Amino acid sequence: MTAGEGDYQLERLLALIADGRFHSGTELGEKLDLTRAGLWKQVERLRSLSVPVEAVKGRGYRLPDPVELLDAKAIADQLPPGSRLNVRTVLACDSTNAQLLAEARSGVSTPQVLLAEAQTAGRGRWGRPWFAEFGAGLCISMLWRFPLVPAGLAGLSLACAVELAAALRRLGAPVGLKWPNDLVTEHGKLGGLLIELVGEPAGPCTVVIGLGVNLRVPASIRAAVDQPAVSIADIAPTLAGKRNLIAARLIDALAGACAGFAEQGFAPFQARWSEFDVFAGRQVVMLLPDRQIEGIAAGVDDQGALCLQSEDGMRQFFSGDLRLKLRPNPS
Repeated sequence: MTAGEGDYQLERLLALIADGRFHSGTELGEKLDLTRAGLWKQVERLRSLSVPVEAVKGRGYRLPDPVELLDAKAIADQLPPGSRLNVRTVLACDSTNAQLLAEARSGVSTPQVLLAEAQTAGRGRWGRPWFAEFGAGLCISMLWRFPLVPAGLAGLSLACAVELAAALRRLGAPVGLKWPNDLVTEHGKLGGLLIELVGEPAGPCTVVIGLGVNLRVPASIRAAVDQPAVSIADIAPTLAGKRNLIAARLIDALAGACAGFAEQGFAPFQARWSEFDVFAGRQVVMLLPDRQIEGIAAGVDDQGALCLQSEDGMRQFFSGDLRLKLRPNPS
């Protein structure tokens, strides 16, 4: 199975063992009409996609923990009536953003959403990898066509971040925002966005918005990332297993942000940004490619630029030009 291709038998096997209980090889073989050798081949195919199938002699096969598998129909059914989004799920792919970008280049313009149980080459800002083990997070990409975008695309990622943070808070997950679009808590990063486009930023274009959210952070992922990471399980334990509910709420938030931004740009989102801004009024260091600038974070302007009160006065910076971190205390 290549990433993203459907395989009904493989998906049926995964669905049977997703409850976290042992299922004998005889039981699975009968339900799937497979020989012992054929079943083992399918198990190995799941493992090749980073699905952690356990096999214990005399007991059978299982996943180490129960997982609510992503279900496109269950997600779509929880979207508002009249939603035009075409929701799809795949077991694994290289990158949901890359898949939808390819569709955009081929001429697809109707709103699309693609979710993957696992990504093999997920990407974040600054070219960093985005790690996503099977069942431990949400990897969501949305394709959205903008016939004409007010003032270009500056601020779209912030508008999306505002709606996402609001949706998560409504679900009981206390999150804030780190400019330009990271979902964070005081203990680390929960998720982030990557926006890519096909077309002209100031004219008709198709945008692909990639969202990664940690539902759990396995020890292997904590060891691999270069910054503190948190998960829904850390901040809202009873919510973490409800993957389809969370996905539906986040997809609805992204669609709402895109629709609102297309009509009015970032300005209506500016005041709401301050509700979630974890850096407002704090001493920060701005990292630029060739230097760093210290100052006090002072919110964002109506284009989504970060405002920084520095020794040289108030300055504005747009995403893509810099990174941001708290200034360390003098020792």
